[in-house]
Amino acid sequence: MKKVALTTLGCKLNQYETEAIASGLVKRGWQRVEFTQTADLYVIDTCTVTQQADYSSRQAIYQAHRRSQTAKIVVTGCYAQIAREQLQTLPGVGLVLGSDYKDRLPDLIEEWYDGHELILNGIAFQEQEDFRASGNSGHTRAFVKIQNGCQEWCSFCVIPMTRGQERSRPAPWIIEEINSLAEQGFKEVVITGVHIGKYLWENLKLADLLNMILDETEVARIRLSSIKPKEVSPRLVDLIASEPRFCRHLHLPLQSGHDSILSRMKRQYSLEEFDRMVHSFAERIPGVTLGTDVIVGFPGETEEEFLSSCQYIENSPLNFLHVFSYSDRPNTAASKMSDKVAPPTINRRSAVLRELGNKKWQAFLDTIPGRILPVLVENRREKQKNLLTGLADNYIRVNLEGPDSLMNQIIPVSIIRREARLLIGESQSV
Repeated sequence: MKKVALTTLGCKLNQYETEAIASGLVKRGWQRVEFTQTADLYVIDTCTVTQQADYSSRQAIYQAHRRSQTAKIVVTGCYAQIAREQLQTLPGVGLVLGSDYKDRLPDLIEEWYDGHELILNGIAFQEQEDFRASGNSGHTRAFVKIQNGCQEWCSFCVIPMTRGQERSRPAPWIIEEINSLAEQGFKEVVITGVHIGKYLWENLKLADLLNMILDETEVARIRLSSIKPKEVSPRLVDLIASEPRFCRHLHLPLQSGHDSILSRMKRQYSLEEFDRMVHSFAERIPGVTLGTDVIVGFPGETEEEFLSSCQYIENSPLNFLHVFSYSDRPNTAASKMSDKVAPPTINRRSAVLRELGNKKWQAFLDTIPGRILPVLVENRREKQKNLLTGLADNYIRVNLEGPDSLMNQIIPVSIIRREARLLIGESQSV
């Protein structure tokens, strides 16, 4: 049996699509093995959101080639979409297909691997009903794609070039997929896409889709991925706040805490609009985890603007930060801006903001001991003390003692204390 190994760089959407590619190949007779093992075929799903992502994608290619110099390598994803010719020159790479034909990749790989000439007829960036992840049996939660594409053209971002126009998957596909995952034993699904808040299919918006998921599926927990201020309606806030099946965890990308930077980034919201959204969730959902992305060192960012951004974040309800050091992306408006911030300054500011994020997260965790959290216990143990480990509904990592029978179960856990960036608890299940 032919063996295939896959790896993913980047976002949750990429992770979903890699699983969908794997599912399609397994259905066609391939045996899936770990990326660290020898295989006949390696599939690398790349990311290009930063220069570091490009580098990591290339390193994955080199690793696959070193592992088996006779294996064939397929490169797909966002980096492959904009750097096809460059990637084709790397050792072992036989096929480079970007995001435009990713949904057809299992069929295309089969044709190419068997020596047939590929004819890329058909519409690029077209969602396929059978391109879906069957779920990784080693996991307790699964990603579900509801939307793809972007046409906002933020000045720093390549996603509109790599993922095409906005498009939404039909609601019946999504409902069927979630029901299938629930039947396989998954307790949580993560709703993902480039802009899930822009979901629109036959007049159904995101809140309508979420109501359908509540009514027509029995999955125990539903988690939403990133969503922007303009995409949040009072109806959506009410729905998430009132339904216990929704996880108390939201990712709300800020990018900068200063209006002048947001304007130069071409973000379609002001700091006031973002702040209003964050407070609406914080006030309506006690104990909610509010995460965000921040880009440090955007062209022209002054020390005053950076410090103002830090001050906003420090005083906001945000409690979890992903800090990104700005890097030029090809053919973006920001890459052509002349007033670049020096790398040492970017590094210093990034360190300051990461430290702020660490302090805010630990301060948030310090409010939890003494409470009981619903924790989805994962199908593994943490390595240091061999404890069970899982995620609370508000996305906090919790370690606890207990038998393997608690794995893949949602159980009440009494929180005892914080240890660094996670919590230690005791099972309250009978």
